[in-house]
Amino acid sequence: MSRVYEALRLSELETGVGPATLDPDCLLSFSTSTVGGSDQSRTAVQWNEIESLNPTVAEKSRVVALTEGNGLGAEKFRLLRARLRNLREHLALQRLVLTSAVPGDGKTMVTMNLAVSLAKHTDEKILLLEGDLRKPMVGEHLGIRGRRGLGDWCLCDEPISNFIYRLDDSQLWVLHAGTTPENPVTILQSARFLELYRHLCSCFDWIIIDAPPLLPMADVSFWSRNADGLLLVVRQGKTPKMVLQKGLETLDNPNVVGVVLNDARDIESSYYQRYYRGHQKVAG
Repeated sequence: MSRVYEALRLSELETGVGPATLDPDCLLSFSTSTVGGSDQSRTAVQWNEIESLNPTVAEKSRVVALTEGNGLGAEKFRLLRARLRNLREHLALQRLVLTSAVPGDGKTMVTMNLAVSLAKHTDEKILLLEGDLRKPMVGEHLGIRGRRGLGDWCLCDEPISNFIYRLDDSQLWVLHAGTTPENPVTILQSARFLELYRHLCSCFDWIIIDAPPLLPMADVSFWSRNADGLLLVVRQGKTPKMVLQKGLETLDNPNVVGVVLNDARDIESSYYQRYYRGHQKVAG
């Protein structure tokens, strides 16, 4: 628990904020819950009917796992991926929710990069599910804004395969929010969506969910109840500790498996760049 409180303490420091970075050393496991579902039928999703897209990612979107595969940011997400896979050896961890205390902590950026990292060098199927239906950003960051998504599926009677996209023939599939619904909580709690969610859990090895912030939205409580673990994103120098603690108290199942400290001072960046350039010279 000490690393969690240290991350919260750092989030209150008045420091200068540079380019968004990730401190995977703040990832801490203290969860032991298990969940079933991995042996369910995988026939719900028609893989050959899913459209494959080549994402157009703007530099400002900071999906470094896609755009800067050899950079320090991408390396840190690979380390986060390794830690989660090691954690998975000790508990069932398929449905992972990422959230933050308030908007602007970088949870969507972390969610997208983690999903991309998990989908590399594996035969597992990864689903990036946008659970923030009120203020969706995944479609915009991945260049698929305007295409139909979860909100559109709720308004029609078409197969879910028409609303899921595979990114560039990789092991990453995306179900983004699409059209913003009027009442996200009602949709999420509907029997139709719960049945869809069960089917998705039977079709994918990892479901990485970009949930709304803890406050002031109640939607994250739904995701918390229906997930195997919660990963908190806090931003150094911005996230108020009291707000985060209050938000966690509102959850029915605050099954926190770790904390990601975003915007940490990147003291190792110069060392990494010198090492990588040296490695390239030796390899060449």
